[in-house]
Amino acid sequence: MKKINDEHQRHVYGSEWFRVFVYASLMFGAALTILWLQAPQAPIVPPAVLAGFVLYSLFTITAGYRHPYFGHVAMDRAGQIFCLLSLGPFHAAWISGLSYFLFSWGRLRRGVPLRNTINAVLVNTGMMSLMLLLGGYWYQWLGGEWPLTHIDVHSLVLVVSTLLVMQSFNDLTMAFLVYLRGGNPWKTFAWETSFIEMGTGMVGMTLALVLNRQDFPLFLLVLIVISIGMLVLKQYASIRLHLEALVRERTEALEDQAQRDPLTGLSNRRHTDSFLRHQIEHAKKTPTELSVVILDIDHFKKINDRYLHATGDKVLQHLARLLSDHCRQGDLTSRYGGEEFLICFPMMNLESSRLAAEKLRLLTEQENWEAIASGLRVTISLGVAQWQPGMSVEDLIHEADQKLYEAKAAGRNKVCY
Repeated sequence: MKKINDEHQRHVYGSEWFRVFVYASLMFGAALTILWLQAPQAPIVPPAVLAGFVLYSLFTITAGYRHPYFGHVAMDRAGQIFCLLSLGPFHAAWISGLSYFLFSWGRLRRGVPLRNTINAVLVNTGMMSLMLLLGGYWYQWLGGEWPLTHIDVHSLVLVVSTLLVMQSFNDLTMAFLVYLRGGNPWKTFAWETSFIEMGTGMVGMTLALVLNRQDFPLFLLVLIVISIGMLVLKQYASIRLHLEALVRERTEALEDQAQRDPLTGLSNRRHTDSFLRHQIEHAKKTPTELSVVILDIDHFKKINDRYLHATGDKVLQHLARLLSDHCRQGDLTSRYGGEEFLICFPMMNLESSRLAAEKLRLLTEQENWEAIASGLRVTISLGVAQWQPGMSVEDLIHEADQKLYEAKAAGRNKVCY
């Protein structure tokens, strides 16, 4: 699975936050209005029974786990369908809404800012209440019965179609939420979470069947077994995700290592060529400027001969840090071979790159190299070239290389462009 930017988990501020707040408030207000209009028609249920359903609904939410790609994966469909097929749409809607209202405030304990927590409370409460109302009325419109006391092909089809309607509403509202935040709405659709939601929905149907048949001892046994199964699944998911995270970290570390020069820690030649190809392709499609600088250390062989190779390595490492520290964050600094370095300056023209190269030349010349070896002095020669339409990576590097040779021929410790 491809890593994404936590599209529906990241914190939002400013105009993004306000758009989400308006969207969340509208859903929350719509849910409260519909529930208020439906309240007089709702059947009377003993408070103790309602409290039990609320507690179980909260349990199915907290029995979920944090997924690095899809956010909080809950087992909530079990509690929602259980409640819907036992008490009807009205009670299922407000119980699910209340459960998410209480659960969502827990984001404050995880360090989520208050303003973002408020949006989460409004979104989750409104969305879940509306989802249960929509799914419940769909189930009723198709002729589904509640409380559900028996199962056949017809009733099974009705429950599955209700789950599909609920899942579709959930995915669409989340996709629009991500869109309002400026993210990619397509990243919210995931087969893994949909499969879990459908599966736990069937668990809720099973609980409703056993409870509605008035067999309380059997219901209690089934409830305990299913709850233990949910907790085991949560633990298994946590272990699996932890192992996946370890593998992902190791893979990223190996990929990074393959792209870096082991001595200096800069990008190596292979990665640099790939980066330049990408930048040139980007420059072809947009009116963007691109320049490169190739430089090498003047008389580096004499440094190795006089101070030995260990000192030469220290010079390369120190120069690499100097170059990296004085380039922009989006620039690429690489060791291109031996004592030769290459710097790619995206979105910089020839003159700006020349000034940047001159700055690096002066910094190198003025650096205190005697901290490495007594009497050591290091200078660099630099060649600057700007990409022109029609140039390949090889053409661009060849142009900069030619300017580097001109700098050396002119006496070294110079910038040519």
